[in-house]
Amino acid sequence: MKPIDDAFADWEGSVFGYGYGTGEEHILGALVAFMEQIKDGRSYDYRDLEVACGATVAWLLINALCHADIIEYGSSPRFGWLTPQGGLLCDYICSKTASELYQIISDRSTEYIGCGADYCNCGSGPTDGACQNNPFFRGE
Repeated sequence: MKPIDDAFADWEGSVFGYGYGTGEEHILGALVAFMEQIKDGRSYDYRDLEVACGATVAWLLINALCHADIIEYGSSPRFGWLTPQGGLLCDYICSKTASELYQIISDRSTEYIGCGADYCNCGSGPTDGACQNNPFFRGE
């Protein structure tokens, strides 16, 4: 299993990853605000998300997190819930501040080779498919 901080850095890089030292603090701050609105039972109400993040950011995150298999919904994404990996991600994010998360994703050395939602570099060589050593990329 990957260390959880590496798993988060890989997940963030795969899902968002285009901050280039400038955007990450904004993305991570919004992500923390979003996850702090998740209710017991792992569900959300879009109205709470819109208040916490602003309507534009809330809906951008709902879309990105649906694509990343972190949240799912029944008949409307206005009221959804976390997938199993989404629950793990929420617990991890809510245990940190946005500044701590920024430090975690910034602390990758130039030698670090990450994994992604479509590839794994953990074993003897790259393989296709989500990294099985990252709990944020796979369902439990």
